[in-house]
Amino acid sequence: MRQFLQRLTLVLLATGLLTGCTAQAAPISTTYGQHISLQGGSNVQDLGGITTTNGRKIKAHRLIRSNQLTHLTKADTKILANHYQVKVVADLRARNEIQAAPDVELANAAYDQDSVVANGQVTGNTLQYYRDLVSTPVARRGYTALFHQLLTNHSGALLYHCTYGKDRTGVATMLILSALGVSKKTILQNYLYSNVNLARGSRLAFKDPAKPNQPFKHVTAANLNAAYQEINHQYGSLTNFLRRLGLTPAKQQQLRQMYLTNR
Repeated sequence: MRQFLQRLTLVLLATGLLTGCTAQAAPISTTYGQHISLQGGSNVQDLGGITTTNGRKIKAHRLIRSNQLTHLTKADTKILANHYQVKVVADLRARNEIQAAPDVELANAAYDQDSVVANGQVTGNTLQYYRDLVSTPVARRGYTALFHQLLTNHSGALLYHCTYGKDRTGVATMLILSALGVSKKTILQNYLYSNVNLARGSRLAFKDPAKPNQPFKHVTAANLNAAYQEINHQYGSLTNFLRRLGLTPAKQQQLRQMYLTNR
């Protein structure tokens, strides 16, 4: 009987039929972390629980990836500020995007504009866009700033995001997970999970209200591989690129001490 009730509870949580149980009741995955269920954002993940190649795990409530925070409700802000203790919000969008659709503020959280694209930076070629995300000066400055904030955030969560939480945030997650020692296979699976989150129907609250039916482009393995290939081409290795972003071996070790646990 107990097992039946436990299974029924999981089903109800997955379908959203249990009220009063938000993100903190979601299951934790060693690949995806924990989905945070918000009314104003669908692609929000706590990376806590993701396992590294040596068996360590990312601490819960320390790293959160997200789509934009423009449409958060009051209840959403309380979840992020109180339950997840978000202390820093790093916005990877261009400055004009931030001005056009500013984030809803979270209580007691510092905000940083870590733009990884320039105003008006548009390309019709997705693979070239991903190559630019690891090769342009503005991208390097943005990710350098992000790592600096990670290394100075000693308690609470750092939440980083772009618009959809899949491309710029996807590359940022790849860099962070790589620095923490997560396998490339797990990183790719985590990256592709944005397609699941973004397909949550009416909860696509980040969309332009004037264009509710606008499609989003699914992420593919080819996209992230283009970034990997450009890193190898431009810098020789991912390790060299992380150093270019200011993450020396000593700082990488510090990052792992801050965000990983043996439990």
